Amino acid sequence: MNARPRIPLPAVLAVCAALAAAASVSAEVPAAVRAKAAPVFAALDKIAEEAAARAVPKRGGPALAAPGTRRLVFSEAELNAYAACRVDVEGQPYIKSAEFKLLGGDRIEGRVGLDFGKAPASGLMAQKQDLLFAARVETKDGLIRITLDKLYLGTQAVSPDFVDMIIGFASRLQGVEAMSLKDWYSLPDGVLRLESRPGEVVVIY
Repeated sequence: MNARPRIPLPAVLAVCAALAAAASVSAEVPAAVRAKAAPVFAALDKIAEEAAARAVPKRGGPALAAPGTRRLVFSEAELNAYAACRVDVEGQPYIKSAEFKLLGGDRIEGRVGLDFGKAPASGLMAQKQDLLFAARVETKDGLIRITLDKLYLGTQAVSPDFVDMIIGFASRLQGVEAMSLKDWYSLPDGVLRLESRPGEVVVIY
């Protein structure tokens, strides 16, 4: 199984790139949100450092725990703060906000706020839209795949197959390998699996 390169947020955000590639609106992340996200960034940095050290062990260095034996739990609020910071860092100008609701059984729901900056001349699409979704998340061996159960742009239901077609078209326009919502993507370095609980995400590394 070949994994796609890591994506900045769960694969559904690729939909936003396809829908609003020419937008020009950005939102600054408040200091309080950055502070809420700081523990997530710090933990992922430490996990990545340990993974790198494990890949090139040093003689006489400290013993490292076996992969997959440790867990960290982050709240829904911390995850959403992390998502907001990643959107800002990755320079996603068309995304105004991204919020996720963590459910049990590796299920999530989310809302991505889009602002196209300027209403399309055709009037077929409003300047601001909410992308709503419900999805199942699969993770294993450092990979993640998201299966959309429901997807709405505003009040209009959107077929995941149609979204796949848009993503593929956008990939070709950008001159990169075609992507799909059905693909597996890489988790952050050192992270092997994720589990969702109501209001929490468990990082297994």
